Amino acid sequence: MAASSVFSPPPRSHAGANADYQQRIRTLLAQLPPMEGSVKYQLSWGIEESLEQHQCLVRQHELQSYVGSNHIQVRKLQARFAKLEADAALSKTKHASGPAAMRAAVAEARQAAQNLRTAQKMLAIEEQRAAEKAKAMQRELEKSNEEMVRLREAIDDVAAGYGPPIAGPFGSGPAQKGENRKFFYCSDCHVGGHGQRFCKYFLRRPNWRIYPSEKWFEDQNGQVSHSPLGKRGVDFADETYFSRICMHIKGRIWLEDKKKLYEFVPDLMPYTYVIQNQQWVGERPEDVPDDSEPWPWFVKETDRNWGTSVVCCARPQDCLALAKSQGTYVVQKHIPRPLLYDNGEKCHIKFYNLLIGMDDGVTWKLYTYKDGYLSISPCAWSPTDLSKECQVTIIRTKRINDWAYWPRVYPKCKAGVAEVIKRAASQGKLEGRNKIQFEIISADYIVTADENVYLLEFNTGPVLKDADDSNDVHDDGMVSGALHIVEPWEGGNEDKWDFALECKGMQPKAEDGASFDGDGL
Repeated sequence: MAASSVFSPPPRSHAGANADYQQRIRTLLAQLPPMEGSVKYQLSWGIEESLEQHQCLVRQHELQSYVGSNHIQVRKLQARFAKLEADAALSKTKHASGPAAMRAAVAEARQAAQNLRTAQKMLAIEEQRAAEKAKAMQRELEKSNEEMVRLREAIDDVAAGYGPPIAGPFGSGPAQKGENRKFFYCSDCHVGGHGQRFCKYFLRRPNWRIYPSEKWFEDQNGQVSHSPLGKRGVDFADETYFSRICMHIKGRIWLEDKKKLYEFVPDLMPYTYVIQNQQWVGERPEDVPDDSEPWPWFVKETDRNWGTSVVCCARPQDCLALAKSQGTYVVQKHIPRPLLYDNGEKCHIKFYNLLIGMDDGVTWKLYTYKDGYLSISPCAWSPTDLSKECQVTIIRTKRINDWAYWPRVYPKCKAGVAEVIKRAASQGKLEGRNKIQFEIISADYIVTADENVYLLEFNTGPVLKDADDSNDVHDDGMVSGALHIVEPWEGGNEDKWDFALECKGMQPKAEDGASFDGDGL
């Protein structure tokens, strides 16, 4: 019901009833919904998503315009009642008899005039708020309209042949960009990981556009897969088959799985034992006496990272009890004499790497980032304190560039990762494609008091933060620099990426026909 139908102004002779109307107006104002729309324009990655958002924005505009109109009507009524009250008070001053009555009438008139000025001011503020809100919602709608136009143009452009062709099987030649192209296209196929994040970085470039995705198929478990609309090829997507640039390294499992990693770089890691199905596999650590000085032992699931699967015990004979059936674990003894932080806290290095497989299928390039993070325990380290807070450092605590040891430790970490990649490539663990493939990978390093470094694990899906997530500490430069190295453009730079290695791997076997290999694990 509109506010004007709730109140009918009283006859002028009933001006004394204005106080009651003012209270009723204040009650109504408190009950009106605020002029605060919750829906704002966001990038859409599909046609249906874009249409749904547009409908929501249109509906919100209608509702908020109606709410704003009601707010203004109530404020107008408030101002009108205040005017009636002021007129009545002024009339009293003309008919007051005696000094006391005149003083009372003047005081009442002054208060009524003040109430009128306040009501008129509140009306002006309400009208301005409603106008500004309408403009803001109109801007959101215009963004949505522009997006739908761009999506339509992208569909037409790619359908006309101005997108990259889908690469054939290995042996049919490298993936091609296509000719005479004005725009490049990215699609979010909802695979997960950093796909959507990388799309947003590419979209900062003036000649990149979104190409919409759509439902591709649904498996028997209800898992839905998406593809670029019409199963077209695009320049970047998180669904490898359709993408000219792949964001997953084929063979990454050899880096991510701690057991597999130890198989070919045991000299770079702490001495490692293996538990599988609650049984030791191969060599097992010797039991220690119960009265011996405790020292931390770590039991880690081989295929999980970020410290979520790490448990700690005081003796090697306690490790089996911490393992679950059907699970595979690596077991490591804490390194001796760890290098501690300023107040005796345990810390480890988050070391970032950019690994690129070139489209010849055999060339691999590695870049390491000259900045990084320290993950620092919140409490002083002790070998007898087996709490996760003391022994397992997970959260990126601070930038590493002002750490006194960093200039001496960085080259050792760089050399260690280079050796891992060199061996993985030469042994065929990293598999080439006929298209560029890349990943930003973090390595966890722990340092000893004599400044030796031990590799603990790789994370092929590391935590990354954008400038929108945190103004002070973020990875904006690192990500944009990495994407510039992978796909250069005139407005980019390499930021703090440091070229570390170029090596050759094994020649992939030619494929008989096109195949879909998912994320290429």
